[in-house]
Amino acid sequence: MKRKNKKLKISVSLPRQSWVQNNYEDAVKFFLDELNISTRLQNTLNIKIHIRKTVLKKNVLGNCNLENNGSLSTKDFKITLSDDSSYFQQLKTLAHECVHVEQACRNRLQVRVWSSDNQTHVRWEGKELGVYLRDVSYEDAPWEIEARKLEDKLVRAFYTSYNNCEGCLCPSSHKPNGER
Repeated sequence: MKRKNKKLKISVSLPRQSWVQNNYEDAVKFFLDELNISTRLQNTLNIKIHIRKTVLKKNVLGNCNLENNGSLSTKDFKITLSDDSSYFQQLKTLAHECVHVEQACRNRLQVRVWSSDNQTHVRWEGKELGVYLRDVSYEDAPWEIEARKLEDKLVRAFYTSYNNCEGCLCPSSHKPNGER
């Protein structure tokens, strides 16, 4: 289905009385820009961010749900972040999950359910890697290695770019000299 309004769509679902909704939207846009996703491609994406306590497994900081749509690039994403994490950890996890958005929307990462075995198979940069989390472990998955490598760089760049802005929502502990 094509959207009439061609613009990056980001929706954030937060616990009540949260003050950072716009900052998550700004962070996603910033991370996608840093990952060199063109405005044209961004305008085809629909990203939903949910901050939740109960839907993630223990010790899971976040996840990015990818559609099982074979060789077609994914355009709809649901990112879930743990409400139990600090704001800084949520941003770091959001950066990590945005790397997966980049990987999927550029078709570098594909997740498909095969009708022959009804298992979720994964393809990375055109190469079949087998059944997800059986044939390739989470720690050794090339898409996870790349996301872990980039998450700190993205968050540092985000804080650096927003340190001097007026009305910034960045925590004062992450600003030079604790400035507000």
